[in-house]
Amino acid sequence: MKKSIVYLSIFIVSISSCNYSSHKKQETVIYRKDGLSFNLPKYWKVKKDRPIDGIPDSRFISISDEEPFSKDSYLIITAIDSVSVEKTMQNLIAQSRTSYNKRKIEFGMLNEPKEIVIGRQNALRADFETRVINNRNKGSFTLFNLNGKTFSFISSVNVKDKKENCSVVDSVIKSLHLK
Repeated sequence: MKKSIVYLSIFIVSISSCNYSSHKKQETVIYRKDGLSFNLPKYWKVKKDRPIDGIPDSRFISISDEEPFSKDSYLIITAIDSVSVEKTMQNLIAQSRTSYNKRKIEFGMLNEPKEIVIGRQNALRADFETRVINNRNKGSFTLFNLNGKTFSFISSVNVKDKKENCSVVDSVIKSLHLK
């Protein structure tokens, strides 16, 4: 009986020690440019930050996960003068459907857009899935208005990493600051 209790204790300790990394706080870096700042996980890097061609006072920011051995994960942030988030959401869905179909990639919406709260920010979010042969990605469109701008966050990640990527999007939104 005592042996089984000892083995059970060793088993429980070994299992709990294997889960150490999930309790570690993820290291972040602050990205700042032109009056906008937000936190990113250490290995996520901004690839582009430029105006959107033909749209005054706009911004296009592309970010990707550069962590070694990570799957293809990205986040695109756009900011334009305030417009309806509902109409913008419908435009994003239609444009994405057309773009993916042209590239022979299956695209489907997983749910209807729904209102959510991220930190103190009211937002509209809809999830999608893409598929090429056996490669499945899940992503989301998240839109909100802030300080006279409409922000859209478009993310996509390998289906196995969806939960982690969603938390990246939410943490970027929570840390977003405008001057």
